[in-house]
Amino acid sequence: MKHLYSKLQSAVIILFASFFITLTSCSDFLDVTPSDGINGGDAFANIANANASLHGIYDGLQSVNMYNANYIFWGDLRGEDMKNTDLAGGRGNAFYRFSHISPETAQPNFWTYPYSRLGRINNLIQAFENNAVAIGPNEENIAKNIFAQGYALRALMHFELVRKYGEPYLKNKSAHGVIIVTEPVPTFAKLQRSTVEQAYIQIVDDLTKAISLYPPLASRSKDNYGDGYLNVWAAKALLARVYLTMGEWDKAFTTADDVIRNASLFSLTPNAEYVNSWGLEFQKESLFALVNSSQDVGDADRETVGYVFDPNGYGDLVITDGFRALLKSDPDDVRLKLLGTDRLGTAESYLMKYPGRDGSVMTNNINVIRLSEVYLIAAEAALKKPAKDQAAANKYLNAIRQRANPAATDVVATEILILDERRKELVGEGNRFNDIIRLGLTVTRPEILSDQEVKVVSWNEHRIILPIGRSEIDINPDIYQNEGYRK
Repeated sequence: MKHLYSKLQSAVIILFASFFITLTSCSDFLDVTPSDGINGGDAFANIANANASLHGIYDGLQSVNMYNANYIFWGDLRGEDMKNTDLAGGRGNAFYRFSHISPETAQPNFWTYPYSRLGRINNLIQAFENNAVAIGPNEENIAKNIFAQGYALRALMHFELVRKYGEPYLKNKSAHGVIIVTEPVPTFAKLQRSTVEQAYIQIVDDLTKAISLYPPLASRSKDNYGDGYLNVWAAKALLARVYLTMGEWDKAFTTADDVIRNASLFSLTPNAEYVNSWGLEFQKESLFALVNSSQDVGDADRETVGYVFDPNGYGDLVITDGFRALLKSDPDDVRLKLLGTDRLGTAESYLMKYPGRDGSVMTNNINVIRLSEVYLIAAEAALKKPAKDQAAANKYLNAIRQRANPAATDVVATEILILDERRKELVGEGNRFNDIIRLGLTVTRPEILSDQEVKVVSWNEHRIILPIGRSEIDINPDIYQNEGYRK
């Protein structure tokens, strides 16, 4: 057996029941078990088992409770660019109205699903750390790739958790964050929340470790862990996003610039291909997209983002008048072609980024991070880093503007222009609300109807982060509830 990584001295070794337990869904968790108290994982016998476990982890990310619906609703409906068509109900309405106002009305899956994935991820990581995986001839790079993805996925899950349950980093990094889980822990373990800063330290450490482990990405082939996997360039792009969230402008720029310059397997989708690219399995710039086949979305049926967005489906989410006006500020912007008319045919209201494929509007790969976002990360960070790089900010901002309209003239980058371009480019992908709160912006949502709801969004509103759910509080009474919510 070849050894890939030295055993961690501090690892907690727990014997595990069976490989199939690792692959069970979140719904198999007993309601009386804290979701952060995950039973240990398998002593994997070989690379085939480790690879099967990795695929099980990705399967969980495809849930409508994560990237296939709710994470997108969270990021877009809580901002000013998208809204519900039915303000009294409909999918995503609770996010639009900020109606998770107590532990009883919390969105429990935002807590339980990432922790469920973390349990399985840590089982996988520990198997490699403890030299428990037999690595056969010619399997060294496969093993490194699986091991690296474990660390990258662990970082991604903690990042999603801390953005939803911890105060924005630039507001108060000393505030309570989330429970950091880096090893299998016993059932009913009453673990405590870290600070926001400690969570980000762990995220950066895991991504850095992942990047150091990845073998070179020789192709985008799925057999090479390219498309559909959190590959090395996706991990670097995610790290750039994390640094941007932390206000580490130099690091954000350097990391994003590295991806843009050196990720030769990825490129911005040309203007002429942009609209049709949304119906492809993978775009040229899909650094990390979750693969959804018709079989994958079968269980979720019509709750997937494609059917919820589609005017001939539920049609529950539309763009706001304000966003339409922003996009129409350049009538030749190719992204206008992604807007579909409402059911009366009177306004471009529907966002057609999820048109489906293979005859099903429900079958869409979900982009977690695209190269175009990395360009905008580089532009913002270049402008804000201590040694301001106006030329780089201009270059990367104008690259996205001129992909949208090749006839657009160069502009001098400003923070407002960059953030507006992020709105135009990333709408419907779950980003806008995170931009609002990471920077302490104040946004008025003029189309909200009730005075009882959150009309002005800023990081001073306690409902920008979620309450810890009642089931978690009952099992772990010492867990700290977020400010503004009763325990």
